[in-house]
Amino acid sequence: MAQRGDAGAMRLIVSADDFGASAAINRGVARACREGIVTSASLMAGGEAFEEALALVDDLPQLGVGAHLTLVAGRAVLPPARAPTLVSGDGSLPAEAGAFARSFFGGKITLADVRAELGAQLARLLAAGVRLTHLDSHQHLHHLPGVAAVVAELAREFGVRAARLGRCRLRPRGPRWWGRQLGLRFAAEAFGRLARRAGLRTPDGLVGHAWAGRLKADRLTAVMAELPPGTWELICHPAEAGTEAEAAEGYDRPGELAALTATEVAAAREEYGVRLINYAAL
Repeated sequence: MAQRGDAGAMRLIVSADDFGASAAINRGVARACREGIVTSASLMAGGEAFEEALALVDDLPQLGVGAHLTLVAGRAVLPPARAPTLVSGDGSLPAEAGAFARSFFGGKITLADVRAELGAQLARLLAAGVRLTHLDSHQHLHHLPGVAAVVAELAREFGVRAARLGRCRLRPRGPRWWGRQLGLRFAAEAFGRLARRAGLRTPDGLVGHAWAGRLKADRLTAVMAELPPGTWELICHPAEAGTEAEAAEGYDRPGELAALTATEVAAAREEYGVRLINYAAL
């Protein structure tokens, strides 16, 4: 369900993921918002630098902040005893989406524990005073059958009215990437139908996703030039250089920060008439 607006208008949400995961990521998100094109950030309730991210939000009134729901590759908000099938003894979540999916569909992770952890994450964000513009998730797991229904229920329970739709506009990047993205697109179509029934607003889909973690100024300029009418989301992962593992998952986070703040990208946005918004405008 795209944003209401003039027919033919091109609107873009530029959303920085993993806000709160580390100090270097927090600094990168803040700079990309102040000096670049970032309009939205997805905050991890269990992130190691969560409190620092909260302090930065106070100085970024133009930044829309959503919940980056996390079921993998991070720390849980709940202790292991409260979600024993999901949270390991040291408080960590499953390593990545594939491991989660195998355990979840194999009956080793219960939907009740998923709901408990995601509800605790949302409760922590709201208790901290965050006015959530939307929901999304780490590694797109809010699209997963079963998890998607829980996310829609929690959105209603916590008063969140928008969510990310991982329907990608595809670009060629090899057969393995295509296989993963087609799977995501299939799940996203199902989530889109669920979101509409639940009254959740979504953008039309994702742009530039083939370059996730490797955005460059020329690629961002191409996004601006090729953006179709409608409301779209560009996911990015900026960070300043630091001691943290900014290169996780092969991402060039400092390189993305440089691209997001490049003057030629701002000029392309102006030239092609792209309006930058955040989820609050849906």
